[in-house]
Amino acid sequence: MKKIFILSILFSLILSSCNEDPESEPDVIRAYCYLYHFIPEVESVIWEAADTEVPTEKEYAFQFAGAIILESESEEVSFAVKHSGTGEVLAAEVFQLEKNKYYNIIACGSKDDPRLFIREIETGQPQAGKVKFQVLHSAAGQNSIDVYMGDTTAEKRLVTDLAYLDLTASVEALDMDARAEIIVSKHSEAYHQDSVLLRGVYNENIISGASYLSVVAPFTFDPESELTFWLYFMPTD
Repeated sequence: MKKIFILSILFSLILSSCNEDPESEPDVIRAYCYLYHFIPEVESVIWEAADTEVPTEKEYAFQFAGAIILESESEEVSFAVKHSGTGEVLAAEVFQLEKNKYYNIIACGSKDDPRLFIREIETGQPQAGKVKFQVLHSAAGQNSIDVYMGDTTAEKRLVTDLAYLDLTASVEALDMDARAEIIVSKHSEAYHQDSVLLRGVYNENIISGASYLSVVAPFTFDPESELTFWLYFMPTD
C-alpha cells in the first residue's frame, strides 16, 4: 500500500538505514509532494493520498511535505482534500507521478467551488545572484495581478497579468530586488499607486540561490483578512 510520510522523518530513516545496514531496505520508488490548503472559509483540512489519510488535519496555508511510494516509475495516484470538521470531500483528483520528481499539490478556489491541481517543481538552480519564484494567484475577488520586485518600473515587473488560480512558470529576480520590496498590484499596462494590493519587505527571509513557491492569498482562512505574499522553500538540485 502507498503511504505518505513527513519528509524530514522519511529522510532521517533512510540515512539511518543506509549507515547501519545498506542491505536492510530494498530499492523503493518514491515521488515527493508538497501539499497546501488555500481554500477560504475552511480553517483546516484532512489530506488523503492513495486512499491513505494523512494522520493529522492541516491548517490553512500550512505546507506539508511527504513522499509517495510508487509501484512503478510512473503511476497514477489519487489525492483528496476533505473538510476536517465534516469529513466532506472538497476536491479529489488523480495525478500522474514519476520516480524521484517533486510536485506541488494545491487545494484552492472557493468553499463553493474548490479546486485541486498539481505542478511539477523545477529543481534547477537559479542564476548566480538571483532567486527563483513560482507565483500563484489565490486571492478570491481579485482580477489579474502584476508582481514587481525592487521597484515599480517596467523592467522590475516580474509577473504580469496573472489570472486568478493561475500559477506561473519559474521566473527569476535579482536577490537584492526580492529582498528590498515585493509589490503586488492589480494588472495595468503601467504601474498605478492606487492599484497596489500589498507591499512586503523580506530582507534576510529571502536567500540568494533559493527557489520559492509564492502565493498571493489572504493571511488567514477569513477571505476578508489582509493579503499576504506567502513564501515556501522549494527543493533545488
